Amino acid sequence: MLVKEIINIGEKIEVVVQERLNADEKACFSMVQDVPQDDELLITMPMLKGEPVVLSIGQRIRINFFRERGQFYFEAEVIDRQRTETVYLIRLKQTSPIHRLQRRSFYRLKISLPVLFRLIEQGPEQPDYMKAYTADISGGGMRLLTDKKLEPGQQVECRIPIGERGFLELKGLVVRVVPCVEGNYKFEVGVKFVDILEAERDRLIQFIFQQQRRLKAKGLI
Repeated sequence: MLVKEIINIGEKIEVVVQERLNADEKACFSMVQDVPQDDELLITMPMLKGEPVVLSIGQRIRINFFRERGQFYFEAEVIDRQRTETVYLIRLKQTSPIHRLQRRSFYRLKISLPVLFRLIEQGPEQPDYMKAYTADISGGGMRLLTDKKLEPGQQVECRIPIGERGFLELKGLVVRVVPCVEGNYKFEVGVKFVDILEAERDRLIQFIFQQQRRLKAKGLI
């Protein structure tokens, strides 16, 4: 599907940019001004916290947009920059098919991330955090490698790093515990995220997309 078939003039979109290969992605906001070709968009300069985000010709970005049936995205390239009397405009060329982000079938990325977790207790004193590593992670849950014996049905609090200085604090439900066959850990623990806000899930999914891009650039996936 080409952008002309689904994107409307005047529509607000999210522009996801990565300034450097190892930098965190930034989600900016813009508006569609024109659809000059079947696979091209003319948008206003993206804004982040009230400040313009300058895009370079040839820069690769991701466009997110929303419909009643879900969130969609596609990759694009900056092919021109224009200035009118009132606004700066960016011309984009679609470089990938349009994908629907499946909320019920999240992409699962195999990656090792240090995660801090602890059991959720009902008493006044909470246990200390313990360290584990992910075997994989998605917007719906993760597999943890740990020496701590957990039981299905237990709830845990997890601190998951999503960048150099940021992390998410999420609640999870232990749904599976099996002996570990990866590395030197005793147990592999399947955790399903519960009571997660959509904004938190979106941040996690954006981080996963970012890590997927890095691994692809290095030829590791």
